[in-house]
Amino acid sequence: MTDPGVVALVLTIVAPLLTSIAAGMIVLLRDKWPAESTISRVIGAGLLLSFAGSIGVAVSHFGWLGPRLREDISFGNWVSIGSYEIPAVLHIDHVSVAFSLLGATLTALVSRFSITYLHKEAGFARFFLMLGVFGAGTQLIAFAGALDLFFAGWEAVGISSALFIGFFHERPQPVRSAIRAFTTYRFCDVAFLIAIVATHELINSTRLTDLHQLAALAPLQVGLVASLLLIAAFGKSAQLPFSGWLVRAMEGPTPSSALFYGGVSIHAGLYLLLRTSPVLGAAPLVAWGGAAVGLLTAAYASAVARTHTDAKGALAHATLAQTGLILAEICLGLTTLALVHLVCHALLRAWQYLRAPNAIHDAHYFGHAHIESPPSPPRARVGPGMYLRLLHRFRLDDGLDVLVRAVSASAYSVQRLHTRFVAWWGVSA
Repeated sequence: MTDPGVVALVLTIVAPLLTSIAAGMIVLLRDKWPAESTISRVIGAGLLLSFAGSIGVAVSHFGWLGPRLREDISFGNWVSIGSYEIPAVLHIDHVSVAFSLLGATLTALVSRFSITYLHKEAGFARFFLMLGVFGAGTQLIAFAGALDLFFAGWEAVGISSALFIGFFHERPQPVRSAIRAFTTYRFCDVAFLIAIVATHELINSTRLTDLHQLAALAPLQVGLVASLLLIAAFGKSAQLPFSGWLVRAMEGPTPSSALFYGGVSIHAGLYLLLRTSPVLGAAPLVAWGGAAVGLLTAAYASAVARTHTDAKGALAHATLAQTGLILAEICLGLTTLALVHLVCHALLRAWQYLRAPNAIHDAHYFGHAHIESPPSPPRARVGPGMYLRLLHRFRLDDGLDVLVRAVSASAYSVQRLHTRFVAWWGVSA
């Protein structure tokens, strides 16, 4: 008889993806766009099933209604090429259960919120299709038992994130912001890929339960893997020097901002470090460097948030300040504190992002004079020069903007040369 906990585990990951595919088929096969209620109900059903499955996994893991679910559940190999194998293994512990419940809860809530918020929006169906892909990617990240599977969920979250930033593609700025975020993701994902390959070559495994073997290797080897994992986390969680894309990500709809950059996606890099904490523990110098970056990011974001001119941008930097502190906690070995901090912060920020439009509306409607609020604590005054530096975020993005434009221009030139070569070759042949 199949273990109910295993069924719940598979359902948690697969349900959002299958309903997203089903909704996509409905869009493709019908002569006209389906009703909003049809798309939202199909995707909503998948997200609710995923949420129920996540609860079932938690119940099975803690053994509340029967025997406990074992930690590693293997489904064989996903890919096998010579001696290189990608195991289809899922890992269940208190960390994965907490992140799964967080992701499933916030995704389901944002889905319900978006039905009203995006009513009669031209991209309504597109939004919910991407939401299903994101839900599946989040759950795969939560329960992946090997770095290769983790990377698959990581990519699903990254692609949907970039598409949500460029959701209003009829305007040029959201598209530019999406390209900037996606370029940052690509750079840091390369570091993640190299770390995966290096781990396999060094210990012949990428299972999370085998990462402790890296501690027996030379300090240079384990330090290299730890540094690559840190770079991957820096990009996904917008730590310095990769913080510039986060405020630009506010170009997307408010529900996606709440889910991605207040709740789940912004914490995915930190979750990666929680999963690979044995590697950081074996490379103390790298871990101290990561803690320093986290604290520096927290100080930078806290200062910039005080001068930001819009609500979502201020929330983005407030989020960045807390993720910097969580990064420092992880690098200092305070993993339990970091997990609690992560979950509580994600819930608070998601609520604040969803509440932001109403808060702005209330402020304009009632007027600032009629809003009763406690007196603000005294703030340290800064000179106009420092104020301008904070307002422009110390212009840390300028150098990265030049690099991104150079990469984009090079890619465009290569694409044009390739097109001309293909056209010439076709004519010549």
